[in-house]
Parts: sequence; C-alpha cells; structure tokens
Amino acid sequence: MRSHQVSSPTVRESTAYGRPNACNLCHLDQTLAWTAEKLHAWYNQPMADLPRDDQTISAAVQWILKGDAGQRVLMAWGFGWESAQEIAGRDWLYPYLIYSLTDPYAAVRFDAWKSLQTLPGFPNFSFNYTATDPVLSEAATRAYEKWLQGVRNPNAVYRPETLLDSNGRWRQDIFQRLRTERDDKRILLAE
Repeated sequence: MRSHQVSSPTVRESTAYGRPNACNLCHLDQTLAWTAEKLHAWYNQPMADLPRDDQTISAAVQWILKGDAGQRVLMAWGFGWESAQEIAGRDWLYPYLIYSLTDPYAAVRFDAWKSLQTLPGFPNFSFNYTATDPVLSEAATRAYEKWLQGVRNPNAVYRPETLLDSNGRWRQDIFQRLRTERDDKRILLAE
C-alpha cells in the first residue's frame, strides 16, 4: 500500500497480499471466487484455490469487517462511490457503514460517515468522527435505528454474499467471527 501503482486485477494479489482488486472495488457484493471466474474466462488467469469465505462472502464485506485499517478505509470510501453503488446496489451498504462509524481509526469513521451521507435518508446526518467511544456508539445506534425504522426498504432483497438476512440484519454467527478476525495492528499510511 505504499504506491499509487495501478495494475491489472488479480485474485492472487488480494489473497496473498491483502490488496483489494479493482473488480471487487466496483462489484462490492461479489466474492473473490466470482472475480477469479471472470478473470479466468476473460483473461485466462489461473483459477485460485480459495477458502470457503472467499467463495461465499463478498470480498468487500470481508475487507470492511476483518481487514486492516487500510483495507477498511478503502472499503468505507468505496461504499460511497456512486458507480459502485449502481453496480452492487445500495440497500445493503447501510449496516456496514453504520458499523464503521465506531471503527478504532478516525479515518475509517470519517469515510464511513461521508459515504453514509451519499445514501438516501442520510445526506444531512450529523456525526463527529473524533468523538469519544460512547458518543460514537450513540451516533451509530441513532443511525441504525433511523435506517431500520425509516429508510430501510422493507421489500429489499439481500444477496447471501452480503451476510444480511431478509430483514437486513447480519447473519450474527458469521458477522461475529469476521469481527474477531479483524486485523487491528497499528498501521501508518503515508499517502
């Protein structure tokens, strides 16, 4: 993560080095297995032998829940990118951005807040990304209730790769496991 180098997307870079690939930065709701299949079909890249999570859970969901701070901030920003929202849908993004309002890194919280403001119902949502933990938790609770009670589309259908059930709630067993796997090492991005 030390450069602005642009390279052709590969699943290998994502699995070996944790570098998010361009395919999954637009197709936020897709798995690394989906990306591997597309890259194999289109560019004859070798198929990767992927663990179950990479076959069943969106790469972006994994990066925002268990990635390091660099991956999490990139996903928090990417969830607000209009092109990605059009491709992957918007309804399922709310819980992840709201959850990220309590991230240990202020940069992740800031990008999650700015991305949340791009979604219907939240353009004027006030939030202090440098507040204390109790204030951050209160804001996240307020945002979640606002989404759940007034903004959430009751007819929305959530793809299983997003880990949301038919009510827009996390599949708790997998969500909790991924949260405990979060890479909390201290990170400094010099860019």
